[in-house]
Amino acid sequence: MTNQFGSLWIEKWRPKTLDEIVLSKDDREFFNSLKAKGEIPHLLFAGPAGVGKTTTAKVIIRDALGEPNFLYLNASDESGIDTIRSKVVSFAQTKSFDGRMKIVLLDEIDGLSGPAQDALRNTIEEYSSNNRFIMTCNYLHKITRPIQSRCTIVNLLPPAEGI
Repeated sequence: MTNQFGSLWIEKWRPKTLDEIVLSKDDREFFNSLKAKGEIPHLLFAGPAGVGKTTTAKVIIRDALGEPNFLYLNASDESGIDTIRSKVVSFAQTKSFDGRMKIVLLDEIDGLSGPAQDALRNTIEEYSSNNRFIMTCNYLHKITRPIQSRCTIVNLLPPAEGI
């Protein structure tokens, strides 16, 4: 189990820019194109634990989008429909002060219940005019098709030897 000092160490060495993340050539080109545009579609990062999904999502928010107003939730800790209805909708229904897109980062959404995923799908549809959703999961098959269809899915894999 990671203690307080382990967490500090992890955050100290967590990559902060796209250039610091180990990515495949195709993924790097994709993320750099998002950075150049300064906007993103809804994203769903899938892949095994420890591959860098959360880190990549945080780097996209900081490096590519210039730290917009964002909400972070670990969906495995808060997996019920009430979390979506209260926290996510409350955040999403307001506009940012600077007029930019807001970001909702939902980590480990494969831990969300079915009703919570349905509520999330409705929230994505209703508030996509001023919000983008970035989600991560270990198991893509646990994510409903309606959520998958509203996102650009990025399968992050462990780096191949020699990269």
